[in-house]
Amino acid sequence: MKDASLLNNPKLSISYPDPLNKSDLMLVHTEDYIEKVQNMSNSGGMLSIDTPIQAKTYDIAKLSAGGAVLAGKMILENKVSNSFGLIRPPGHHAGRNYGGGFCYFNNVALLVEYLRKHFGLKRFMIMDWDVHHGNGTQDIFYEDPTVLYFSTHQMPLYPGTGYIEEIGKGEGKGYTVNLPLPAGTSGNNYEIIFDDLFFPLAKEFKPEIILVSAGQDAHSSDPIANLQFTNNNYIKMTERIMQVAESICKSRLAMVLEGGYNLTALSETISSIISTMVEMNQLNISESFSLKEVIVDKEIESRIEQLKIILKDYWKAFQ
Repeated sequence: MKDASLLNNPKLSISYPDPLNKSDLMLVHTEDYIEKVQNMSNSGGMLSIDTPIQAKTYDIAKLSAGGAVLAGKMILENKVSNSFGLIRPPGHHAGRNYGGGFCYFNNVALLVEYLRKHFGLKRFMIMDWDVHHGNGTQDIFYEDPTVLYFSTHQMPLYPGTGYIEEIGKGEGKGYTVNLPLPAGTSGNNYEIIFDDLFFPLAKEFKPEIILVSAGQDAHSSDPIANLQFTNNNYIKMTERIMQVAESICKSRLAMVLEGGYNLTALSETISSIISTMVEMNQLNISESFSLKEVIVDKEIESRIEQLKIILKDYWKAFQ
């Protein structure tokens, strides 16, 4: 962030993580997979068709995971009420024994399991507003009723998962919620998404902490997607999720960076989000990109109603 006034805000503190150790990586990932990433970092190669490995990849991925864990740890140690893990590489496409989509270790899943093990938390809610579906996060928690995974994402788009009918399995059925968005969806639709889906679920589930896979590649200028979100949308989304956290889980809210591939837009949206989290709304970052807004409210309303019907057997809020 280039804005000195934000960096000098007394409500903002900056901390630096240590790499996550192997035993904590194994809270989510298999030992064989961890060693595969480590070994490939010595020789170089391709973890998947879109996920290269080079020297230091293993070390940097462990450091990124450590940043996610630190974001949650500081909250549970009562040092901050909310946090933003400004980390790369991202993580939500990584499963227990696979990587992909530029992801090696699943940062938000590691944060969940670290807080479960070291702080005894029992209920977690993940909001994934990255433009791509977090297939790795979904796979990891698909049968887990202690983690409510909520994703909005453009569809069709990589990785081709996250259909509205994917709601979990076994004891975890009903605890995965996917709302696919058609190309051209305006970020203004997030207001109804919060009101009709996210908040009722959070109110009933009562998570002890809310986590956000905060990929800002739904921004209108992003080169690899086609949604129509703006800086102002991310400010409003952050305000709303802070309100939910305040009313349900003592303001405990940790965000971790996922995608975002227009670097100018990414820096602006991150600054907008963090300025909102430290209640410095006067930052007023201007929009750098022209926007021809395409609103598909009726389609979003239809999909929300369809999702409520699917989920009514699992949540009283939709009965």
